[in-house]
Amino acid sequence: MERMETHMKPTIGILGLGKIGRAAGENLLKEGYRVLAVRRPSTEDFVGVGGALVATAAELARQCDLVITCLPDEASMHAGFEGPDGLVAGAHAGLTVLEMGTFAAELKAQLAALLKPKGAAMLDSPISGTPSMVASKVGVLFVSGDRAVADRCTDVINAFAPKNYYVGEFGSGMAIKLVTNFIVGANSLVVAEAFVFGIKAGLDPDLMIKVIGPSAAQSRVFDFRAPMIAQRKFKPAPGPAHILWKDLQFIRDESDRMGLAAPVLKAQLEWFGRMMSQGKQDDEVAAVFEMLESATQSPKH
Repeated sequence: MERMETHMKPTIGILGLGKIGRAAGENLLKEGYRVLAVRRPSTEDFVGVGGALVATAAELARQCDLVITCLPDEASMHAGFEGPDGLVAGAHAGLTVLEMGTFAAELKAQLAALLKPKGAAMLDSPISGTPSMVASKVGVLFVSGDRAVADRCTDVINAFAPKNYYVGEFGSGMAIKLVTNFIVGANSLVVAEAFVFGIKAGLDPDLMIKVIGPSAAQSRVFDFRAPMIAQRKFKPAPGPAHILWKDLQFIRDESDRMGLAAPVLKAQLEWFGRMMSQGKQDDEVAAVFEMLESATQSPKH
């Protein structure tokens, strides 16, 4: 399989040095890669861990062989790619953009089309996992796009996300990410509702964790979120509700487009929507437990 590193390690850029971007960047630094980011007040300390800073996204593209994008919203995607200071302005033949965000596949395709005349290519490669999971290299990367381009990036990808899968043509990464987050959201709601049920039935939350964990109901979501519910500790949030809520909007749009019945999705939209409307967008997803608990009525006799 062809590799990007034929004789020396490529230079890597991170556009969007938030929690996930920083985790990926620091993992790459530990593996001996030169890693650059755009200078911002929030990125000055990146130099202290071995990274380097440049003035603009265009300069990032000019100096790098591969740029990983981890931007928070559509506005920042447009700003990061377009205009005189954007990635496209600095793109060059052979540049690869590894797009790790959760956005509409149409938006990613539009930005990929802007790169193509420059001889640059984009891979739609959303990542599944919290920042701590990415830092520990257990996040899962869904790589989609031109297979030859993906193969050239194999060593770089393995350096920061060894759990990665090539899932098909461009856009397939986003499709499987939405399926994944649909299941994560549904499981989170189920775990929260089950704990309301168990507590109202007189069960001790810690006992439930102890005996349900190894049972047929065990899941990664249960292991991750049940202790938060038992301790009623929803901040700081490793998985803020607003991130899942953003993903649920994409899932809803695709579900509507395909004409799905989507009863479980509707339940998620209702209860996580209550979190948004009550200003709990920065709370952990598991805090949906509080929404369900507050809606609980007195038992019937």
